[in-house]
Amino acid sequence: MSRPALARRGARSLALAAAVLAALTASGCASVRRALEGPPSPEPTAREGWVAYRVADLRVEAPAAWRASGDSRALTLDEPGEKGRLVVSVAETPFEDVKACLAAAEASLEKGAAGLERVRRFPSKLAGRPAVAQEADQGAWHGWAWAVCDGGIQYRIFFTAVSTAPAEVMEVHKALLGARLVGGATS
Repeated sequence: MSRPALARRGARSLALAAAVLAALTASGCASVRRALEGPPSPEPTAREGWVAYRVADLRVEAPAAWRASGDSRALTLDEPGEKGRLVVSVAETPFEDVKACLAAAEASLEKGAAGLERVRRFPSKLAGRPAVAQEADQGAWHGWAWAVCDGGIQYRIFFTAVSTAPAEVMEVHKALLGARLVGGATS
């Protein structure tokens, strides 16, 4: 096949792929749209060198140097030295009520405990809402997980750091405990 023919064929393939992607995006395929949007934009905070991100109605803060990836419903923040990670997401489908949300949270955390050491799970609160929390170790890492229920909306939060984490990494954990909901249901 000649070069001009290959170029036309490539252009047609590219145009077809673009049309399919546009159709998926326009047809309400939320996951495709979110994959294209990238992480939420950071917002300024009162704390110098820190920014805030919103995942649905949950606002969390971290140093601006932490790398953000994901989208507006599933955000990952990685510490540049790979000594800490924060993952915040919201469940795709709402639960009937807080009770159903907390029961699903308990089941999910229990399932996720396989392969972890020194697992501790307990009722908690985060962002002023009822939650189930889990703390555990895996190798050289210590992690905390929360499933927070804002009415039937479930936020899933995971923070992990190397054992004996630097103070700067633990500051993110401390800030996470002060996370807040902006809008959302009242419980």
